[in-house]
Amino acid sequence: MLLTLFGEYDAGAEADNVPTWQEFEEQIRDVLECAGFSTDFRKVFVAAGRRYEIDVVAHRFDTTMLIDAKRYGRARLRSSSVRAQARKHLARCGEFDRAFSVSSVPVIVSWIDDALLSEGGCFIVPFDKLEDFVVHLECYVDSINELDACDSILGNINEDDTF
Repeated sequence: MLLTLFGEYDAGAEADNVPTWQEFEEQIRDVLECAGFSTDFRKVFVAAGRRYEIDVVAHRFDTTMLIDAKRYGRARLRSSSVRAQARKHLARCGEFDRAFSVSSVPVIVSWIDDALLSEGGCFIVPFDKLEDFVVHLECYVDSINELDACDSILGNINEDDTF
């Protein structure tokens, strides 16, 4: 397993046993590289006169993932924070896509499992499930595309159930 590279994963570990945010980003990069992705680490770019940073840009085959690492502790109200961060990450990813003419997969990797799957097209993946997510990435992307299509259709139905 890829995650065994980093010893025993414990999202509930005491603060002194939890990696720093820098170490957490490095661990995410290492997992992706072990899965065959090439990575750009802490990628800084300028678009529309503004500076942006992506924690990990991962490329494999025709897929580009843009990763934002979130190492929240247990004390924070994480679900609402992660949702807000997902919206900000989607905006960053949109600027990246325009700047580099790609269509990326936006992903937030969190230290703790918040039982969130996605927010507005941004995947939210707990670190302990990152390996599975990477192995089944195409299935996850297909699933979210299907959900987006359903949401679009439902959004076009008016009050009398006609299109």
